[in-house]
Amino acid sequence: MSILITGANGVIGKDLVKILSRKHNIYGIYRTKNKEIKKIKNVKWIKHNLKKKIKKIYPSPKYIIHCAVDQRYKEKKNDKYIKSNYKLFKNIVDFAGMVKAKLIINFSSIEVYGNINTKILNESYKPNNPNAYGKIKFYSEKYLHNQKINFINIRLPGVLCEFNQKDSERPWLNTVFNKMKKNKSVIIHNAKTKFNSVINTKDIANLINYIINKNIRIRDTFNFVGSNPIKIENLLNFAKKKIKSKSKIVKSLDHDKNSFTISTNKLEKKLKFKSQTIEKIVKNHLQNNFI
Repeated sequence: MSILITGANGVIGKDLVKILSRKHNIYGIYRTKNKEIKKIKNVKWIKHNLKKKIKKIYPSPKYIIHCAVDQRYKEKKNDKYIKSNYKLFKNIVDFAGMVKAKLIINFSSIEVYGNINTKILNESYKPNNPNAYGKIKFYSEKYLHNQKINFINIRLPGVLCEFNQKDSERPWLNTVFNKMKKNKSVIIHNAKTKFNSVINTKDIANLINYIINKNIRIRDTFNFVGSNPIKIENLLNFAKKKIKSKSKIVKSLDHDKNSFTISTNKLEKKLKFKSQTIEKIVKNHLQNNFI
């Protein structure tokens, strides 16, 4: 199957290019030159600024995965940041309509929800003062709802990558693992609360392959995070043991009243797909990057 991936030289995009190209023909769109871009079988790299219309690509991609975000504006509250990304997204949707793509898989974010005041977060929760990034993703979701094309909005949490992420400071779990590798102390909040706000690119790729193989046609929005939430202190003790770290885990006395877990019930019931458990996601990430 032919797939176009935007933001293909970004952290998540590069992972998806590597994984999905094993089974599919990939068009990887990127804006700025990246030394890490190499020849990969079944991948055609296209240098293009998505602020401009995308020209015809032949053969036309059947699926479009939208990962790209215009991060040029340092002040993320700036209207230019929001408008730039909205224009970028509109060009992607216009292209999808032109080539009659089967489906747009739009990477949205948990940040769409803004301030979260619930213990279990599901898709019916109304956005509450999201930040600029959350607004961009929410506007993009709404724009798709007003188009005729099929789409899936995937609201992602922090994403752990399969390849070369050991020195990254994102997401926060990766920062913790880096500290453990260096035997530095780790301060944790809400040690007793359950956590599942993370996913990895392998699971994202598995979901995409599942959608393609099942020939799913849908217009909907889903949370996509790890299953089987686990207490934060248990998760970090598990990681510490795997890394063989001497780090001291310090439990902060400060508690976040807004701690929550993220529901994946809608995804499991409607698409019949279940993500990996949090423990397995973390175990795989540690093996790939820290052990």
